[in-house]
Amino acid sequence: MVVLNWRDRRHPAAGGAELYCERLARELARRGRSVVLVTSRPAGTAARESLDGYSVRRLGSWWSVYPLALLWLLRHRRSVGAVIDSQNGVPFFSPLVLGPRTPVVLLVHHVHQDLFTRALHPLAARLARWLEGPASRRVYRRRTVVVLSPSARTQVRRRLRFDGAVRVVPTGADTLGLRGERSAAPRMVVVGRLTAYKRLDSLVDAMAEVQRWLPDAELHLVGKGPARRDLEQRARAAGARVVFHGRLPDVERDELLSTAWLTVSASDGGDWAVSLVEANAAGVPALARRVSGLRDTVRHGQTGWLVDGSEDGLAEAITRALVTLADPVVAGTVSERARAWADRFTWARTADGVLQALDTERARLERQLHGHRERRTGNDLVVVLSVAQSALPEGWESLRRTNDVWVSDGTTVRALLTGADEGDVEVILARLGIRRDGPSVSVLVARHADLLGGRSLLDEPVVDLVEGVERAAASLEDQRPGGRGGRHAA
Repeated sequence: MVVLNWRDRRHPAAGGAELYCERLARELARRGRSVVLVTSRPAGTAARESLDGYSVRRLGSWWSVYPLALLWLLRHRRSVGAVIDSQNGVPFFSPLVLGPRTPVVLLVHHVHQDLFTRALHPLAARLARWLEGPASRRVYRRRTVVVLSPSARTQVRRRLRFDGAVRVVPTGADTLGLRGERSAAPRMVVVGRLTAYKRLDSLVDAMAEVQRWLPDAELHLVGKGPARRDLEQRARAAGARVVFHGRLPDVERDELLSTAWLTVSASDGGDWAVSLVEANAAGVPALARRVSGLRDTVRHGQTGWLVDGSEDGLAEAITRALVTLADPVVAGTVSERARAWADRFTWARTADGVLQALDTERARLERQLHGHRERRTGNDLVVVLSVAQSALPEGWESLRRTNDVWVSDGTTVRALLTGADEGDVEVILARLGIRRDGPSVSVLVARHADLLGGRSLLDEPVVDLVEGVERAAASLEDQRPGGRGGRHAA
């Protein structure tokens, strides 16, 4: 089995994508698979290395690794049984050099179309968007895709317009899950690479505002990256209490994390935020913007809070959350719920999901070689379709797919569509001659919490943390500088 990724964990710019590929390779090797991770070779690293039971083959720079990896695959194609091809904006286009029976699963962490526009020169952005969009679509359109979140699945469907099966396989929670003593003062701990696209500048600015209400509040940033110097200068200029730890050993990182009241993501969205799940595993709730990826990671009112609106509301949202968490009963409840959510995510489950995706792709290739084409893409979703029976054409029963379940009470026909998503429903309704937005049609897709596995937290009795935030908001309004309560905090 070959895992293709443009960087590995020893690359100085390694992040969540590299963690995913490394842990996946390790788990597959633990199960007896022969695994090779093909990646670029930064200065000071070996061309070949064995790690945790799998092999690493490093080739070229961050851009030349793509053609060199294709040459490597071409040279070893007889011994390659399967490929996990990581698309970090640009995929490796590995199917172009492999045989028709070799399953290739495309791993998409998030769709980069908007990020390319913001981060690159217009000409470079146009090329990058073409490689991620039309070029990738030509090579991978009907192949099985693995994504980390339901938001990414939607983006792959709508933005990249891929037609094949899309399976949601999130990361494991890579943390020791230590149970330390919470700090006396309100403390936020954020773990991750310090880069501009994570919008840590807005978090530092918000911290200065939070301290107007909670003077002893503090922010700890764990990680290194190119944005550190600018963030340090910004914190000094704003008078914000921010502690920069750099990169810490795992034990020290998790010991610090376990003392936090809250972790925060100020990102504008994109991929599944593994750092927030790792914080949940340590019993720390998370606050993030209600944007793509992050809205899947945080269960609003259960394991933390999602914030609508612009940067201006971030400071107030953080302050409300910290005041709510000052209540030890609420803090204990949300902490246990955060741990329960994080317990769903293990690297064993990640490996299971990727192997299932490879099985799906292998079966598709076999059908294709024998001239058969499956009408359903084979997603990991379930859809319940309800249609007024009066809206259905005569003989509609003959249009059903045999492994779906259709029932009628004489007025309404309901169908349980396994392996279907919104795109498949559009095809079914078109075949029946019914408009998707008609008053006689109802479509229920599996909820995000269900899709990510296990029993939904929303089905359990809980302390209403949303009400807690609203109470905190009312309290803060009284204590806002210039308000009835003066400048001090509750």
